[in-house]
Amino acid sequence: MRPSSNSSDALSQTSVPALSRRIGDKQAEPYQARIAASVREAIQRGRSGAVLAPTGSGKSLLAAGAAEDAVSLSKPILVLHPDVSLLRQNYAQFQTVPAVKSAQTAFYVAKNESIGDSPMLRNSLDADVIPATNMSLVNKLDDEDFLRSLDRFGKRGGVVLIDEGHKAAADELARVLSRVALAGGSGIVLTATPFRTDGKDPLDAFGASIEHDLIDVATYDEVLATGRTVPTRFDIATGEFEAHLGTDAVRLIERAFLALLAENKSVDQASQQAFSRFFKEGASEGDKAIAALIVAAVARIWAKRAANSTLAMIHCDSVEFAKELSSYLAQEKLPPRHERAEEKPRVAFVVAGEIRIWRNGAEEGLKEGEPVGRKIKRDDLLDAARAGGFDILVNVNALGVGTDVPQTDLNILACQERSIGPVKQISGRGERAHKISGKTHQVLVDVGNSILRIFSDIDAMRRNDPERCRRQVRGLAAPIREQFEAWFDKDPSLREQIEERQRQIRLRMGEGDSEQYDDPLDPTMEIGEEETLPVPKPFARGLMTTGMRRYDSETKKFSSRVALFCDLQEFGLFDQDTAPDLPRWLVATHDERTGAQQAFLCKTQDVARKYVAFVGIRHDGDYESASPTDKQRKFLKSLQQARPLALPWLTGFADPSSATHMSAAIDLLKDKAALLARLLNIAATRLIERATGAHSLRTDLRSVVLDRPNQLTPQRRDLLAAYCRLRQRFADLYPYAVGGKATAFSITTFDPSVLPEIKEIVANTSIRFFIIDNAEKEEQLRPSLAEGLIKSSIVAVGPKGPTEQWIRQKAGFGRHDEAARAREQIFRQALHDLADGPLTRDHSLSITLSRTEYLEIAAATPGKELVRAMPSAVMNLLLLTGGESGSPLPEEQVGLIQAAIPKNRTELAVPFSLPRLCARYAQQPVPAQKKLLKDLEKAATFKRNRDAYLQAQSSIESRAHRLHG
Repeated sequence: MRPSSNSSDALSQTSVPALSRRIGDKQAEPYQARIAASVREAIQRGRSGAVLAPTGSGKSLLAAGAAEDAVSLSKPILVLHPDVSLLRQNYAQFQTVPAVKSAQTAFYVAKNESIGDSPMLRNSLDADVIPATNMSLVNKLDDEDFLRSLDRFGKRGGVVLIDEGHKAAADELARVLSRVALAGGSGIVLTATPFRTDGKDPLDAFGASIEHDLIDVATYDEVLATGRTVPTRFDIATGEFEAHLGTDAVRLIERAFLALLAENKSVDQASQQAFSRFFKEGASEGDKAIAALIVAAVARIWAKRAANSTLAMIHCDSVEFAKELSSYLAQEKLPPRHERAEEKPRVAFVVAGEIRIWRNGAEEGLKEGEPVGRKIKRDDLLDAARAGGFDILVNVNALGVGTDVPQTDLNILACQERSIGPVKQISGRGERAHKISGKTHQVLVDVGNSILRIFSDIDAMRRNDPERCRRQVRGLAAPIREQFEAWFDKDPSLREQIEERQRQIRLRMGEGDSEQYDDPLDPTMEIGEEETLPVPKPFARGLMTTGMRRYDSETKKFSSRVALFCDLQEFGLFDQDTAPDLPRWLVATHDERTGAQQAFLCKTQDVARKYVAFVGIRHDGDYESASPTDKQRKFLKSLQQARPLALPWLTGFADPSSATHMSAAIDLLKDKAALLARLLNIAATRLIERATGAHSLRTDLRSVVLDRPNQLTPQRRDLLAAYCRLRQRFADLYPYAVGGKATAFSITTFDPSVLPEIKEIVANTSIRFFIIDNAEKEEQLRPSLAEGLIKSSIVAVGPKGPTEQWIRQKAGFGRHDEAARAREQIFRQALHDLADGPLTRDHSLSITLSRTEYLEIAAATPGKELVRAMPSAVMNLLLLTGGESGSPLPEEQVGLIQAAIPKNRTELAVPFSLPRLCARYAQQPVPAQKKLLKDLEKAATFKRNRDAYLQAQSSIESRAHRLHG
């Protein structure tokens, strides 16, 4: 049985600082030293697990450090690689580490491969360090001597280090790993993309999991901060690509892609065939014409962006497509503004087993002027590319994992759609920094819908909303998801591009720009067969429920999944005048094991059932046919008759007829109806998100602000009214189910001419409708409005959905463009860097000052800047949160400082409200914002250096104490 594990273990380890470390000829970055220490501890303990590190983070150095530690701990280490190129790269780093270089080394590689200059010891697991390719081991599985050597390796406490572990879960290799594991060995995976479309995991053999047994994590931001990598700017060129092809060709390609998905092909399998059918030998004249359009479209997209590019990689879905594209590009001209404008580009075509090169429009050998004919090695080609010998590298799955050509600053995904792993690996080819060219970012161009899909998946998880979220992405552990969130967040223009792409899709599907209030089904969603769809049964008037039980082999317990269906008409949330075209069903789901809760607004009950199936609740015929016990009936009756549940809207309880029905009803009402209250709340949140068109709203939303309320569509108005009624019912249930009072909620507008029918939104509820109709009221509201926007507890909606720019103006925010939002995000991050730890429940943070530092603040004179970085930053934050006079508020933080002085405290933690700081920052003019950011960055740098020094001193003292104790 797999041992229990917790991803929080990895998170706690990542927060533990490590001493600085030198590995061979390189000084490890702080995060590398920390990870190396975690890996050493795992090797020493025989623990199996994974290290998650973004592309460009230096996994070769981590592998060398692991080899050095294994040697020092007298444990053999087998280092597995997906191909010999990555093996060579890692071995070169191994040779810089004296302990590893002097250790006995043996290789498992193909017979025709030679590694290094010295004589090679081959095919021995009795050595200390064993670099190997995956296939070289798989090919030995029929050799009994090899199998016995695996046993000996495991008994010696051997460690299998799997580089790029997401490539290593083939069934044959799993047999190798299982043999080592059974003999007592351990396994450690190094990877940037820890997931596979086939659902297999190389750590299964060791009773562990890549996603949930994390040894350590290098975050995207900490690697980026070292300058080893650069951020990605996304360029969604799908609309541009489709415009070149024309509507008919686009629909034909899309139909073919969806048909492949319908055949249970994975996204990547379907992608590999979406374009390739048009390039196959014997293709029809019509298909050949579309192939020519595809090639020309990709070439135009490259040409439009090539002027600012040093080296472009184009990733195709088939060999035939790549070959035609390469020869076509070789005859093009470099665009104006390129340093070699009007010349023909230098193009290389790279696939497994074949490389071709064009210069000046003619095909030739690797060296300039060399005739065609001599076979070109991949490593030689990459050396030439690194030397600046090419403008374009066209490939099919040949320039992914381990490819290091840092000049690459333009990546083009020339395929219909790829899944999350391959896309991140492809992007990684351009994310490595290149100081010589002064590269500041890479451009990742998507001509299919890869980024749209992945962004939607990650964004859905961030909002706890699995709409269009594929199963592969839905189960990602938090540290893995956060890598992708950080990747996307570095490009503030991405969300706008996504929204524009979604608008293009709506227009092409004939939907126009009309509002869509329901959650539409996605053809790629996995919902199973018709007979496995859940069947909801009556629960109370207007409410239905269903669920399922599942046995968890790890916890040895049953856990439930429950769905609550709400008929908005029967439940009384819609009245008789409600717009007839509105979605009628609201469904919320709960998974007891994971705690995940989702909600969907659906046109029909059938669509709602499919969404419930999509999140994993299926019809169980055996359990459905079982009858409830008398004990269950009696228990449910007592729950239904609980006096606090005597609410006018919670009537007509049903008598369950099956075990499934009974279990779901009991789950909803037990524990003082806590689950019923939570599902009503999450359903209400989804309802208001669809009503306003906003995303990521909090369940404790405090207010909806109406922009131009008299222009609201009847549909939006009716959904807002339904939300208010549902919010009222949740508030009725809250004192019994949760305790206390629910968060107050209101509808607000700044329009004094608001029509009576708009005010009717809150009719028959206790929710208040505020009209801010004068400047004095508006000024009084501004601080709380600004903080509410920062906390996402206030949302503004107009006739066409969210009106962010308008409400930012009302909150007094100075600017509303992408640059302003980027500064606000940087400011928030700088505050997190300065803070002592995570935010408290009330969104507060603390910054600790030494006595010298808080005394400097106390002695400050108006208008004079402070000398030290930390006091200067804190003083500026005090001024930021101060009154209109620009003086700090004495009754808050300044009072704490004054009280600490006579007590002679060595340290003082100064608290701040993060929403208030962020709101006041957004209200400042741009020069003031930039100055404040500069001060905070100086203080954050000082804090990092001080903390590192203190931690190093503490470690030295601790070590000395152990030696002499």
